[in-house]
Amino acid sequence: MTIPATAKTVPIPAQKPAVEESKTITPAPKPELKEPPASPKPDISKPETPKTERIYQAACLPLVQNEVTGKVIPPVNEGQCQIRSPLEITAFTKPVPIDLDQPVTTNCTMTVALTEWVQQANNLAKTHLGSDIKTIGTGSHYQCRKVNNGSAGRVSEHAFGNALDIMSFTLANGEKTTLATDWNGSEKQKKFWRELHKASCTLFMTVLGPEADSAHETNLHLDMGCHGKSCTYRICQ
Repeated sequence: MTIPATAKTVPIPAQKPAVEESKTITPAPKPELKEPPASPKPDISKPETPKTERIYQAACLPLVQNEVTGKVIPPVNEGQCQIRSPLEITAFTKPVPIDLDQPVTTNCTMTVALTEWVQQANNLAKTHLGSDIKTIGTGSHYQCRKVNNGSAGRVSEHAFGNALDIMSFTLANGEKTTLATDWNGSEKQKKFWRELHKASCTLFMTVLGPEADSAHETNLHLDMGCHGKSCTYRICQ
């Protein structure tokens, strides 16, 4: 069929370009988390050295003033038996040099009382026995034990360095007087020991002699233990 010349050619619309495929977005890789370095393990082969506790000890006036011969020794710590500032004394210098027959471990409170007591004891020895004291014979001083070495009851004042037992005196003239035999000995010996017992009761909180009990038939027990709520009550037997 012949198409008329006047007829217009109808344009064919251009083909739409193919839709561009969406681009695939690849997520960025996450940074790798690194574990913190492990702390160095303690070397268990080398035990830690414990810190040494600093110990504060009190000075004792009779020792500082050379009224006694002795030294400060390390603290005593045996359970209930303790002395923070113990002394080991071997002699007294006043009123005359007087030795102890053994080194005595005690505390400062007891040392102060003993320093005064020795002077009174020497005066009584000169009055009743006619001579200065040269050596003091002692029994128990520091001992970690209960009263009278018992298995029960309270801890002894000896366990705190707070007590000393006196057994005898050797005089400068060579004579010796012993409590066990001379408490009821000659008249002068009886007077010496009984007046010493009485004088001791003004300086110590506890004084026990042969008339107290069987445990003290051979020794004069002196201590600075606390009696009563105010620690002013004295026991003198």
